[in-house]
Amino acid sequence: MAGNRITVLLGAGASRDAGLPLTEDLARALVESFEQDLGQLHSSQRASQQQVVRALHIVYGAMVAHATEQGDSPLRAVNVERLVSAVRLLRDRRMHEAAPFISAWRGSVEEVDGHPVPFRDSDIRLKVDLHTGLNKRGLAADIAAIARAAVAPGDGSTFARLEDQLLRRIVALLSVPVNVDYLHPLVELAQAQSGGVDITTLNYDRAIELAAAELGTPIDTGLDGWRPGSPVPFEQVDGRINLIKPHGSVDWVRQSGGHTDPIPDHPLVRYRYKSGVTAEVVGSPYTTDTPLIVIGDREKLATDGPTLPLMRAFEEALSRATKLVVIGYSFGDDHINTVVRNWLAADKSHVISILDPGWPRPQPKSIGYDTQLGLREALQFMAGTSPVAGPSRVVVTREGARTGLTTALAAEPLVEPPDAISVILCISEQPFIRITNHGYDLESIRVWAWRVHQRPTGQAIGRLRLDPSSEGGAQLSVDRLGRDEHLVVFVDLTPGAGAGDVRIDAETWARGISVRTLFDDLDITTPAEEPCSSTGA
Repeated sequence: MAGNRITVLLGAGASRDAGLPLTEDLARALVESFEQDLGQLHSSQRASQQQVVRALHIVYGAMVAHATEQGDSPLRAVNVERLVSAVRLLRDRRMHEAAPFISAWRGSVEEVDGHPVPFRDSDIRLKVDLHTGLNKRGLAADIAAIARAAVAPGDGSTFARLEDQLLRRIVALLSVPVNVDYLHPLVELAQAQSGGVDITTLNYDRAIELAAAELGTPIDTGLDGWRPGSPVPFEQVDGRINLIKPHGSVDWVRQSGGHTDPIPDHPLVRYRYKSGVTAEVVGSPYTTDTPLIVIGDREKLATDGPTLPLMRAFEEALSRATKLVVIGYSFGDDHINTVVRNWLAADKSHVISILDPGWPRPQPKSIGYDTQLGLREALQFMAGTSPVAGPSRVVVTREGARTGLTTALAAEPLVEPPDAISVILCISEQPFIRITNHGYDLESIRVWAWRVHQRPTGQAIGRLRLDPSSEGGAQLSVDRLGRDEHLVVFVDLTPGAGAGDVRIDAETWARGISVRTLFDDLDITTPAEEPCSSTGA
């Protein structure tokens, strides 16, 4: 491949700074919206909707109770993916592969679901003599059939209605206007990079579309030019964003054909797909169009619609790139992880820049030849490997998208293993140690005078202080030291001690660092010809 090319992958965290609810917050917002709307319904509609709301309460409450029983936090028990998956499972529970092994579902699930009886009221009245009150032949059998229907497993209709309403409300909650100016660096990348930029987003919202519109940059989502059975047509065009949305979008719908508007190649092709539909239309309960958002733990590779062709487009976008910038993605989708893992393994020049404020603190890890790691754990291991072992291929920026996006786009892994820290001791009227960071940003830095009791001459370096006028102590702490930045630590020197030890403990996003520096033959009783002595670590 000629030259370097960046492609971008967005997860839910990329939309956090736009003010949109994420996973657990979105699940709670859905429950609140159902409850608020129920109180505004006319009495004629309320009874039917109460069944749907009660079904939602049953699912949400059971998931919270289960998490609590397992010792997990109830606040993180329900996210929108698991909520929709649970509703679908209950909708299809009679056909689920585990159904033969389940003697009975929770009583409240059956109580709230639909139990259609095989007869109408008029059918029963026909079998009763209204003059004598005597029943005609077959009435007892009909009553028995009605009783069996009442105690049989529900037909899933209540949960089907709940699923449809959940999808439409998700569209409404994620379609509110948002502040997306922090995403402008992605739009500017499309304007600067030859062939524009490929952005794959796992989010349903329109944050990227809004950011591009603010800067007058065109976007192609591929849906309008796609027909079932063909690839999604993305071309590399200067100044354009190819926005790949394998999980769908809040402004996409799936449409069934009608008598006046048949679908070409029906019945082989069951639906047509349309983009640019407003939230008011998609979220309306009076339309037969269904939202095209692929949501749920088990449905991410839905075979209906453009999901699989869009996944192929994601693979092709990676094949054109040398660097993948990952923003706000927690590596929780196996089908996405497999594509990224294969791309990294295919070429050792491929690098990945991750923007994640919650990236785990470094922890030493050893693996064997048969150790199986998930992609996130594998990236942590690769990032924590010393640069001495070879060029790094992972770089992490521990910030959110609003503050760290520009940094993550420019960040590159360290290629050469530098001295992580260099230390210079300057003997002057006010002696000081100058610590310089040559590697990744340092966090939680601790500097202390290392006392070695076995040394007869003792410790020449005494109290440490950042302010020369402060009292100081044997150690001090600093929150952060950026790459190529200096930290000046003023010290007390003990005459005649002869040698001084300083220890520095810190960590980067990748690994912990511990440096011990020994300064020998410190003679401070006479002026120094070379006032500063240095060491690298």
